[in-house]
Amino acid sequence: MNILLLSVGFIGLVIAGLTRHYIIGGILAIGSFAGYFFLNGSGQWFPIIIFILGILLIILEVFIPNFGVAGILGGILLFGGIYLNYGDIGKSLFDLSVAGIISVILAVILLKNGYTFGNFNKLVLNDNLNKVSGFSSNKDYSDYLGKKGITTTTLRPSGKVAFDDIELDVLSSGEQIESDIFVEVMKVEGSKIIVRRVS
Repeated sequence: MNILLLSVGFIGLVIAGLTRHYIIGGILAIGSFAGYFFLNGSGQWFPIIIFILGILLIILEVFIPNFGVAGILGGILLFGGIYLNYGDIGKSLFDLSVAGIISVILAVILLKNGYTFGNFNKLVLNDNLNKVSGFSSNKDYSDYLGKKGITTTTLRPSGKVAFDDIELDVLSSGEQIESDIFVEVMKVEGSKIIVRRVS
């Protein structure tokens, strides 16, 4: 019964990660693991927490192939959680090995039939959000470098400058510049536009 509950729990994780039935797989995994720990062990929370951390590290290993450390540490924590719950090294190792083999076989079968880790991939941001992709954490004002405009407020040293029909917040290079004065963009630092008076 113990090994069956553990195996069904891992099968539930595979179903949740590889198929569209992730809710069913999640419920199956949670129910089976809960039954395994509370019906067949001490029922203490510490082994369960260790076991859950192990599962999370195994999932992390899926996203960091060839990293290795997360997978190894995850396997150790899985075993540690089961051992702390059981207190029997041999039985713990046997249960984890059988459940692991069954879940790996199921995962290989599903992957060969076109399933992917799409559900796990939803948990992470796969797109590269960079300037080339059209994303930026700040506005890019580098095109304004060397451009001339006219102050619409006094720069003390911050204020506003009109570049054609666009009014932007700017900083002077240190001096105070009155309104209606022509200025030139001398430097752009991220979202900061630094201007100087045009003589």
